Amino acid sequence: MDWQWLTLTLNQAFTWTLSNSIEASLLVLLILLCQQLGKKHFPIRWHHAVWFLLLWKLAVPWSIDSTISLYNWLPTSPWTSIQETHPPTEPIVLTTEALHPHEFALQPDASLANEASFSCISLLSLIWIGGVAIFAITMTRSAYRLLSQLKNDVFVQDEAILRVFSQCQKQMGITKSIPLRLSHQMTSPALMGILRPQIWLPENLLDKLNEHELRHIFLHELAHWKRRDIPVNSIMSVLLILNWFNPLLWYAASRMRQDQEMACDALALTYLQETEVPRYGYTMIKMLELYACPKQIRFTAGFSSSKKQVKRRIEMIRHFQKRAYTWTLSGIVVVFALGVFTLTDAKKVLGNEVTFSVPAEGETRSAPDQTSLSIINNLNTPVKAAAAGKVLKAEYDTKTRKGNQVILEHEDGYQTVYSHLEKLEVTAGATVTQGQLIGLLGSTGRSTGPHLAFQILENGTPVDPTKLLENGKTQE
Repeated sequence: MDWQWLTLTLNQAFTWTLSNSIEASLLVLLILLCQQLGKKHFPIRWHHAVWFLLLWKLAVPWSIDSTISLYNWLPTSPWTSIQETHPPTEPIVLTTEALHPHEFALQPDASLANEASFSCISLLSLIWIGGVAIFAITMTRSAYRLLSQLKNDVFVQDEAILRVFSQCQKQMGITKSIPLRLSHQMTSPALMGILRPQIWLPENLLDKLNEHELRHIFLHELAHWKRRDIPVNSIMSVLLILNWFNPLLWYAASRMRQDQEMACDALALTYLQETEVPRYGYTMIKMLELYACPKQIRFTAGFSSSKKQVKRRIEMIRHFQKRAYTWTLSGIVVVFALGVFTLTDAKKVLGNEVTFSVPAEGETRSAPDQTSLSIINNLNTPVKAAAAGKVLKAEYDTKTRKGNQVILEHEDGYQTVYSHLEKLEVTAGATVTQGQLIGLLGSTGRSTGPHLAFQILENGTPVDPTKLLENGKTQE
């Protein structure tokens, strides 16, 4: 197993997740601010829908670069560029070297080939992946245990209750068969299941509620299914596993669930007569009295809430109007603006692009395909970083016989590759500045004499170095 490649891949995944989580935290603060300012102006449905921007931010690994992105104002971290491209598994062989029939078969330095790069980022990456594993196992076991406890629960057979439930389905235009089950494990009515949804009711609930109160509960749970809240909650739970280290995202998930319940209340109320709306609130209060501490179960969507959440829902019900579940122009504009400013990536303004300098002195020759340079000079000539960046790789390359090799990662998706070095002066994970010594010119690996093989890659693709080097002159 290529441990070096595995380490680099893990570091890349962690740095992207960390950077994305930080940006998502800023989005959470903006959403909370907009909700607070627009509490009385935006519809109930909007308060939950705006959280889908956070889901998109956390789940989608790419976005469009934009000069108006809010993240242009964030300080640039020296290691964030590692996330822009995948670490190369095999550096490209220079065309100029293939023309030389003579090869120097030098043995690789075992200490360099087997040395595992270990840095602060590597340590944090291990902690992160360990936390992901722990949270994933814990949530999986919890879900499996619950399903094991519920699998033998009985189905509701009472014809009067099934008739009320069927009427609610018909009223909401739901034709899918959704079974009703009774459970001694549940402390609140809840919808569960993505492909085969079912509604679980507490075992003794049917004896304590009348037909109108049951109808309110059925409308609420069917609203969860109609709004596809179970898949949304499941996706959010998975994203929380990946971002377990960010407490603000856990709080955001909690607020999202609260807004989801209010949005379901609003949808359910649209199917009630105006005179029935207050009775819906009484049903909620009665449920709170019956089940004072309802369990919050992941991958489900329930009816009951804590006392604090019920207060918010009752307040919404008191002032409910049918238009509370419709979109408004102002709400659409705010969501669109938040998306434009927060779902785009930072883009460097003109004049701040990465610039490269010639990495070593000597006779410079360009390959026929214009994808690499050979810089010929005496053994042990200093080789310097062409631009500031992160050391992605510093070891003897045994796959393509490029000898001692250094790969640097720069901003804007650029990488620079330095091959056939006599000696390495940096280690993987280190941060270097432009002009810093990274190695000595040599002839290790497949080489016909002392020279530096130099490449510039943009998003993993070799480009003509002569177009990017400052004051770089080459000989064809």
